[in-house]
Amino acid sequence: MTWNAEKLLTAISDSNPRHCITDVRLAELTGLEVNQVQQSARTLISHELMEKTVKGCLRLTRAGRHAVESGASIRAKHVLKDTLRVRVWRAIRIRRKFTAPEIISLVADGTERGDITSNVQKYVRALFKAGYLIEMKKREAGTALTSNGYKRWWLQDDKDTGPKAPVWSLEKQRVYDPNTEETHDISGKPKSGEVQL
Repeated sequence: MTWNAEKLLTAISDSNPRHCITDVRLAELTGLEVNQVQQSARTLISHELMEKTVKGCLRLTRAGRHAVESGASIRAKHVLKDTLRVRVWRAIRIRRKFTAPEIISLVADGTERGDITSNVQKYVRALFKAGYLIEMKKREAGTALTSNGYKRWWLQDDKDTGPKAPVWSLEKQRVYDPNTEETHDISGKPKSGEVQL
């Protein structure tokens, strides 16, 4: 049986991915009860795949539209998993152009173990080496007078492979993408170039 949240995404996609739809209309389109629609919508909203614009009116976010357009399967085990790297990947997909401190401010919730700054920077660097990110030439101004500034990164549309966070293995020096089922060796030189913007 198709998971209820997947039914909502499919229903909105079949209607119009950019259109605003009420809970009642979604219940009609999916055959679900209104309370089931509301519960699934809350899950999708918490994972930034759907947003509420006005009372009772829902629409897909950019990430939600991408998930539907790419044919990604949104199952409970994927949507409900909420690790630091999952949150970082989600934030990167939303921001597109960012610095590590910007991502940290979006994903930190107090449950992280260890040094969140180091963890995020290492994951971003792994994504860069795997070819997902481009290092932008212009840096963001740092807070210290002697700072060289923060590196700015760019996730281009064609490198956004889907909602599932790429899995980085430090020991094996590779990144596995569950969206495409491809593995990227990152033991050599970075695959992405630097651009000036």
